[in-house]
Amino acid sequence: MKTPVVAKPRPLGRAEQLRELFRGRRRLLVLTHNNPDPDSLGSALGLRQFAHKAVGLDSTFAMSGRILRAENQEMVRQLAIEMIPLASLDLTTFDCVALVDTQPGFGHTLVPPGLKVDIVVDHHISTEAETNGQPVPFADVRCEVGATSSMVAGYFIDAGLVPDSDVATALAYGIKTDTADLSRNVSDSDLRAYDFLFPFVDRQKLVSITRPRLPEAYFKTLKDALAKVRRYDEVVLCSLGRTISGEMVAELADLLLRMEGVKAVFCGGLVDNNYYVSVRTDVAFHDAWGLLRAAMGDEQGTCGGHGAVAGGSILLPDNQSRTLKRLERRLERNILRRLGVAGANATGLGLTDD
Repeated sequence: MKTPVVAKPRPLGRAEQLRELFRGRRRLLVLTHNNPDPDSLGSALGLRQFAHKAVGLDSTFAMSGRILRAENQEMVRQLAIEMIPLASLDLTTFDCVALVDTQPGFGHTLVPPGLKVDIVVDHHISTEAETNGQPVPFADVRCEVGATSSMVAGYFIDAGLVPDSDVATALAYGIKTDTADLSRNVSDSDLRAYDFLFPFVDRQKLVSITRPRLPEAYFKTLKDALAKVRRYDEVVLCSLGRTISGEMVAELADLLLRMEGVKAVFCGGLVDNNYYVSVRTDVAFHDAWGLLRAAMGDEQGTCGGHGAVAGGSILLPDNQSRTLKRLERRLERNILRRLGVAGANATGLGLTDD
């Protein structure tokens, strides 16, 4: 008599794993990194709605830091994104904690001591990620995906659920920003997610988010920053000195990579005692994260990223001009050496006042 063949149970997909984890939980806390960007905001909003639609789980989105960039502020306004300051919450009321668009141990991420993380959804690569010896029941980290929002949208697709218009708009904008309108670090998961979301997007709100009104101070900061650009053939460096926000550093890096003939951009700026760094590259020329790590060398800081985009920060002992200039010289020396253009002469943009 033949032994009957017993079919092995199919492993659960990611969406079903999340659904199983959510079952029986009372309240979900969603966290992201400090000063959340559109991909963080979109994936946080998306995960909250997935939890509610999948099992009826209530949740709270807690924030540390500020919403800095004009587009991000408009996103919060247009989509009525509710965020509670993390410091004001009674954390004992939550029995499920999720990190989106970041991981435990990242330097720009605040996870209160003793808080157990149950869920990590992220697309960044970094040597800093660690869980202090605590296993994370659900860890979905896919560095080949261009945006965390794409991963969260994938949970909706796989579970047969549809996000509402505001959530779809948030997720779509998160994908647009982290992939530069689907032009960098794009995977099949990003394309699949965007195609799924677009019919549900509020296009009028999306236009309002992408084209917010800007204060006069923004243009003055931009003018001052462009005057400090130094170009070494295919490489552009820009040290802003003291600036209004780390977001301005990232925004300028995005802009400068569009300059004809430029394949790598390294921008930095000081906010209070934190020196923020943003790197953008043509990935065929250089990996941004590897370039940033080489530039930071032995500096006491944090960094992360992948493909064409990377960012980091360095905490300085003070914000004195001498301390700042010494750091900028060290970073410039490291990056020019790494790119093989040490000793070359720099050219500016030739900007002068009339």
